[in-house]
Amino acid sequence: MVSSGGACGALAGGIALLGSVLGNDDPEKKDDPLVWKACREFYARFEREVTNESESVNCRDITGVDDWTDRGQRRAFYKGEGVVKCTGNTGKAARILGEVIEKYIKDKTK
Repeated sequence: MVSSGGACGALAGGIALLGSVLGNDDPEKKDDPLVWKACREFYARFEREVTNESESVNCRDITGVDDWTDRGQRRAFYKGEGVVKCTGNTGKAARILGEVIEKYIKDKTK
């Protein structure tokens, strides 16, 4: 995230959104176990369906860019297939996230 090469932003953003949608508004209240279950499912599916080739949830491994501050690596990413792959992975993550939210929001409203 933020050019660090660490966790994929689509994964981190998805987890944050699940917490926002399914979690509590009151920080004093304990989160519903449903939130944890939904986050685990999203993570597992992300790992299986998005990162299957790189076997990692880290941006550097998914994109092949070790150093986002290196202009040459960034150029190669944007001029090559890297940006297409990343955009596709973001779309896959969004689809998975939507499916997970749809599944667990029903349980939350019961």
